[in-house]
Amino acid sequence: MGTSQRGKIQIELGRNLTDFVPMVDSGDHQTFNHGILYSGKSGYDPVIRANGITEGSKLLSSHASNDTVAIVAFKAQSKGVIHSMAAGSQSVTRPSTENFKISSIIMTDEGNYSEVEGTEGTEFSETRGANGGPPLLPTDAVELGQVRMSSQASAVITQEEIYQDMGQHAEYAEYPVPEAFHLGKGSYAAVAAEINAHVKFNQALPLSHADTKPKGVYIKYYTPSLTTLLNVHDFKAAELGVTKSSETMYEGSGVSGAIGSMKADSVGDVTFTVYAKDGVTDAIIRERGHVVTVKWFPDANKAPYLLSQGMLGVVRDFPSGTQNKINATVYCQNPSVEFSS
Repeated sequence: MGTSQRGKIQIELGRNLTDFVPMVDSGDHQTFNHGILYSGKSGYDPVIRANGITEGSKLLSSHASNDTVAIVAFKAQSKGVIHSMAAGSQSVTRPSTENFKISSIIMTDEGNYSEVEGTEGTEFSETRGANGGPPLLPTDAVELGQVRMSSQASAVITQEEIYQDMGQHAEYAEYPVPEAFHLGKGSYAAVAAEINAHVKFNQALPLSHADTKPKGVYIKYYTPSLTTLLNVHDFKAAELGVTKSSETMYEGSGVSGAIGSMKADSVGDVTFTVYAKDGVTDAIIRERGHVVTVKWFPDANKAPYLLSQGMLGVVRDFPSGTQNKINATVYCQNPSVEFSS
């Protein structure tokens, strides 16, 4: 029979910054990794900056000059840096051998305008890098739109030749939509990339950049600095709550009993008790009202552990004849997560 006599509780009392770094595509172009645990404290939440436009839409328009597009002012981010771009223009290069060519108008990773030329073809293609198709983009460039030319003759670029639909011809930072999983999914993750902390988009990112890769995703996050609590007992994990309901059936047909239904519709909270030094200067007190991460080892000498994250609340007892106590509750939005190692 297992016991938790050698149990250990650690709690987030500090944090360490990792500034904007590129995340690693897990291979599905939807789940990205960097780091194993993210703080959820207000002001220390992970900041995800996928390359793309952040303010403005339909940025390109026809220009009075031949073979040129006008660009309105906008904001976009690349490599974690937000660029405020002034209105401007960009020339495009007509095809010289075949009649069909697509050029992409981009913001470079340094915050400049440029053209990336596609390969000429005998007709338009929707395939990146193909003859007559849009080009593959530089690694951290942001695509603002595409110009589709069907003639070698110099002329004004018409509005009908400019394509800038979100996600297809122009890259926006919040499309697809990212979500950060601060703790990961632990031992029950369906794939390895979701075991620890990760970012997952609501759909796969297009493979529109060099080497047929998706746009860059950058993250700034704080890793919780976990401190072992002394003189602590009675840890309870945040569990998924299940409710059950049933309807009694008529028995006249010879069938008796009830039809029941069950659903998981609530999340419990983490609780534990700390025997306090004085209940005033104990380090845990300064984290009350903040989101904290709690790590629980059923046996301090073994690998398995639980991670929980939520807002810390405390109730302090100051009895006259026994030890001061801090009754801690971590109010969780999600159940505690299991890790085998």
